[in-house]
Amino acid sequence: MKLLIDSGNTRLKWAVLDSGTLIEVAAVAHKNNHDLASLKKQWAKLIQPESIYISCVSGSKSQLKRFLIELWPKSDLKFLQSPCMAHGIENSYPNPVTLGVDRWLAMIAAKHEYTGSLCIVDCGTAITLDCIDAQGLHLGGMILPGWNLMQQALKKGTANLDVSNESYSLGLANNTQAAIFNGSLAAIKGFINAGMISSNQLILTGGDAEFIKKSLQLTAVLDLNLVLKGLALEAI
Repeated sequence: MKLLIDSGNTRLKWAVLDSGTLIEVAAVAHKNNHDLASLKKQWAKLIQPESIYISCVSGSKSQLKRFLIELWPKSDLKFLQSPCMAHGIENSYPNPVTLGVDRWLAMIAAKHEYTGSLCIVDCGTAITLDCIDAQGLHLGGMILPGWNLMQQALKKGTANLDVSNESYSLGLANNTQAAIFNGSLAAIKGFINAGMISSNQLILTGGDAEFIKKSLQLTAVLDLNLVLKGLALEAI
């Protein structure tokens, strides 16, 4: 049995890989010790993994490593980095390891699952966009603050702007909360449109993917476990 871990900026997603199949997919926040205690309780029910494949883009790599060694001292830990080329994808970054490994794993999973040229948008704390052509060449990408981060930046950086948890009809707004809501969505829509070309198939993943697809009425495939699927490809 192998354990797959996708440690992002806000959440840690994990799954068990057994005989090539993802099972027990789950997620927890990982902002404080209470979150880690909840995670430890869930993982204590598992048998010791043969190996653990990890995508970590948060600042908690050393903490996560200590946590895993304490829980499963005999498991082989594999913290992944983005290579020059693998699984039919050619990395466009001059220094390949500086490409976020979560973006790389999402690309190799998308190439494995879908055909043609693809635009992969991960809607998390940050929104990342990467395009690959039909031959698997990474054409490059873009990064934008995520839905919540965009709104919180306005709240923290200004004196009289506040955000709301309500949803609003898209378009020009007649109140500040709706204006922030719609402005944030418009920025995300423009960001996605800027990365799309006519032959791209749009693939959405990440915690806000369903909300963004519905709000913007996008023609897109939802694949919420792309990074875990990429980890599975590395682990098989």
